[in-house]
Amino acid sequence: MNKNNNNSIIHGHTYIVNPNLGHPIILDIKSELKKNRYQTSLLFATDMVEPVEFEKHIKNKITFVPILEERWKLKSLLSKLKVDKKEKKSFKKKIKRSKHAEKSLFRELKPLAFRGAHISTKILQIDKAEIRQINDPNFDEYLSPQKYLNTHHVYRYSDIFYKVTIEFELTKEILKFLKHRNFIMFDIIDETHEEPRINYHALVISKQKWKNFSFVQATDLHVARRNDKIYEIIKKWKKVFRGDYLDALLKDQEQEGKQEKKKLFRPLEAHKPLKKRFINPNNQFRRFIKMINKKVLKNEIDFIALTGDLIDFSILSKIPKELRLFDYDHSNWKVFKNIVLNLPQKKRKGMKGGEELLCPIFTIPGNHDYRPFHYDIRWAGMYRKMGLKAFEALALNDKLVALPISAIIKSEKSLIGYWSEINPSLDYFLKLGKSNFIFLNTGSDSFKNISDFLTGHPSLTGLKNKQISYLENLISNKIQQGDNTFLFLHGPVINPKKKIGLFKRIKQKFGKKILTRIDEFKESMLKKLGKQISNIRIDKKFNVKYGTVSSNWEKLVEFCKDHCVLTMTGHTHTLKEFRLGNPENKKSLVLDAPPFSLKKIVNPAAIFYDTYSEIFTNAKDIKQFGPFVVQTPALGLGGYRSPRLVGAYREIKVKHGKLSSFKVNYMHREYYKIL
Repeated sequence: MNKNNNNSIIHGHTYIVNPNLGHPIILDIKSELKKNRYQTSLLFATDMVEPVEFEKHIKNKITFVPILEERWKLKSLLSKLKVDKKEKKSFKKKIKRSKHAEKSLFRELKPLAFRGAHISTKILQIDKAEIRQINDPNFDEYLSPQKYLNTHHVYRYSDIFYKVTIEFELTKEILKFLKHRNFIMFDIIDETHEEPRINYHALVISKQKWKNFSFVQATDLHVARRNDKIYEIIKKWKKVFRGDYLDALLKDQEQEGKQEKKKLFRPLEAHKPLKKRFINPNNQFRRFIKMINKKVLKNEIDFIALTGDLIDFSILSKIPKELRLFDYDHSNWKVFKNIVLNLPQKKRKGMKGGEELLCPIFTIPGNHDYRPFHYDIRWAGMYRKMGLKAFEALALNDKLVALPISAIIKSEKSLIGYWSEINPSLDYFLKLGKSNFIFLNTGSDSFKNISDFLTGHPSLTGLKNKQISYLENLISNKIQQGDNTFLFLHGPVINPKKKIGLFKRIKQKFGKKILTRIDEFKESMLKKLGKQISNIRIDKKFNVKYGTVSSNWEKLVEFCKDHCVLTMTGHTHTLKEFRLGNPENKKSLVLDAPPFSLKKIVNPAAIFYDTYSEIFTNAKDIKQFGPFVVQTPALGLGGYRSPRLVGAYREIKVKHGKLSSFKVNYMHREYYKIL
């Protein structure tokens, strides 16, 4: 099977809309692996009005392909060869290795994916699928097409949707694989095209009972093709410009460093060579995939939630204007997908080798995913997040020049490649056992809170009224008492400024000691000092709505407080963790959108701050002191203050049906020293 998917959308064809790579459907395995016939439903887009014509067109053209793994194949082969004693003796003599050497081979062997035999499908029923808004009580996360798919012609003029129920049977090969693995993924192949169109990793069959399981949240990947070009560009530039010219640039850099605000940026490890300093977000993602694959082989993970800023911007940095049409082939969405699938890419200096991800992913977009055009990495000192020096960032200017105005443009069209190739759903719900998983889109950059944007912490547009109605419908119809509800967002729900505002500092000036920084308000520290609970709350002292979601903020906070055990966000590239309590009769107020609006809105929760994932490490304490709202540091890029604080992910564990751990880990041990 050819993995190079032809993604050009041609009028007159059908397209499988849902499920897809970033929104797979999970089916539970039937008891004891005996009943191996399954049914599922797929959402199609087409231009065929008549269901009979459509059915004829797709009949015998939809197949499933299981994704297997080389280590399992080799282990199965070795087991088969060892059945017969003579074969066993001959085999050992031939390869000349001990049992210890055999184990060593398995450790060194990369977890490579390969495709099994195609599985044919049988069409059971075809029905028209109506466009439904998410606030419609009859909305279906997989089978209700969204209006934006037609508005933006994601499937060109295939704007008629069908729900197709199909049946398929598991092969002996798959059943053998499931004896060793917790789940198996499938590609869904649409052979109605000249070159088959593939929805990769779109179907999952799992053995999980969803009482004891683990998943990982990672955020802010910032994948872009230019990331793989930067190291090579700088190295070539340094070879060309040597001697006096480079010395002059270094002097300019020193002068620039003096003028920069020292309080904003920490000094780089200037003595290290570029190879050890440069942080390539694409390489971070490749390393992450390799790490996750090792967990998959040990049955230690069930899925991944990627919470926004999957790419840095949509359209490739250096392409002719006539190709800037938001199509998938000329977008960073293709780069993202190629890394996930480890499809062939042009090899450049500094690029790490990859592997195909062997774990299902669920995705939501972030504000960067709405940005069409690239930005100059010198702006606001962005180059420091990548471990670069000022003069090295200058080397990129001629090759990857950016316009200030275009760099802050936002457009829904930037998501066309995302909708067509990765995930057609912006908001969706998933129920696995007694655990609920809610994925919500917090939108693009918001200029409503302009002060947040100008200080480098842009707010996001937030939740629309229909999203709030969607949450209300979930409360009424799907969320049950005793459930674990996990909420995933890109934009933070709570984000205090680093310091208390000026007026509040003046108000406290007569105290014995003025606490002004957020890190001085950790709950565990203040309790040891004997502070009352009302004095430990940070919402009474800090602006907790700094660079957060703009619209419906208070309703979102209330939902997190009343219905969630854990809310996971990203966006800030920092580690911050909060717990929510009942404010009783002492609710605080926050400014809605300063400086243009001085309207104050009521905060419905008492908010406390600490590193709770390190403090509460068992289900009993987590239940007693929760719920929690957390920000996970970025996988792809560090923060301004800690550019080396990168490669983060949060591992969530559920034991006996209860949340028992939600710690942050880092891919490299050296990053722990920064914390």
